[in-house]
Amino acid sequence: MKLRSVLTALFVSVLSLGLTGLSASAAEKVQDDVKLVITADKDSYETEEKIVANICFENNSKNDITDITLESVIPEGYHLSDDCKSTIRSTYLKSGNSLGSVLIIVPDDKEDDAAVKSTETKENNTKELSTQIVSEEKEITVNSEVSESENNNKKTVTPLILVVSGSVLLVAGIVIAVFWKKGRKGGITVLLCITTASSLSISQDVKAAGSEEQSLSVIENISVGNTKVELSASVRYTVETEDMQEVVEEYYEDNSEEIVSVEEAEETEEVYTEKEAIKFMAERGFNEYPLTYDFNMDGTYADEAEASADSDEKHPMYQTYFISENGAIWSIFIVGRSVFANPASYNLESDIDAQVLVSETETLTSYTEMGNRFYTTVPKESAIKLKVVDQITSQKLNDLEFEEVMV
Repeated sequence: MKLRSVLTALFVSVLSLGLTGLSASAAEKVQDDVKLVITADKDSYETEEKIVANICFENNSKNDITDITLESVIPEGYHLSDDCKSTIRSTYLKSGNSLGSVLIIVPDDKEDDAAVKSTETKENNTKELSTQIVSEEKEITVNSEVSESENNNKKTVTPLILVVSGSVLLVAGIVIAVFWKKGRKGGITVLLCITTASSLSISQDVKAAGSEEQSLSVIENISVGNTKVELSASVRYTVETEDMQEVVEEYYEDNSEEIVSVEEAEETEEVYTEKEAIKFMAERGFNEYPLTYDFNMDGTYADEAEASADSDEKHPMYQTYFISENGAIWSIFIVGRSVFANPASYNLESDIDAQVLVSETETLTSYTEMGNRFYTTVPKESAIKLKVVDQITSQKLNDLEFEEVMV
């Protein structure tokens, strides 16, 4: 009876697989317990049929992985479905976790080809026009990352959001580029970016010794009609020899008077949707510049996308910019449901050792993708000084002069 039961189960399993009509075709590459796999849902396709492929990057090693760029090459004569991306980036992949995407690869047709060519022509024209405009702009660049030999009065400052990645290890300076467009009605474009520096205890030498850049690539051949088509993917990443979550925890312990709470981002409801965040910022008077986000709720990197007023998607933090009437440059952050303002230009002008931030509370809420967590802390003044106000609004920031903020 036992043998008959086993044979019956095997027969049902084989029959079930046969009824699906699908037999996945996969290729994989393994390197030091790190695996890259590309899997098509079938071995062969009809000429006009869509190809569905799954790309998975698995970290089965004992080390954390950072700075991940996962790319796929779309075969000639095909294009990706609108809701798919050929490149996915992530700043962190914990040991035992994986990163992946599903690609829906659609055959081109003549109408599609014409549309693509038209779009490319428009994009090229736009790029040429943008280049012409930028060349006519006046560019003012201020870089806070300077060596002691250049200027002992200058200093590096840490970012508001303590985002830890393989390349920005809680150690950052600020570079601000301001483009003043010609004409009375010309707008101002502000770019605020984080650059690697060495102002905290984690030195660049230690970081360099504790990481190793790697790459993997894989190709899978499938049949489409009477021809062979290549599906390929590649990944670039950095293997860390240190436990990155321990690095984060040590940072907070060393730079906080008190760690008030640590929350898992995916488990908290205290997070705005995109449309809620846009409305919140608009009510505070911050609607001149786009609201952007860098991370999704599962901790994956979103590559700085713009929030949509129609979207119910949530993100752990958002960012926008504000130029006060006296020309001061501010970056405004929503972290969870807390709002903070970074007087970026004031910080660059100041000789205070710590970075100053404007807050509505005596605590600082920050986010790290290393564990995908919110940290609420009372920061040490040697790390971050909080200027507490009743409410952060555009009018309030207009009223705040350098002497009042940088005390």
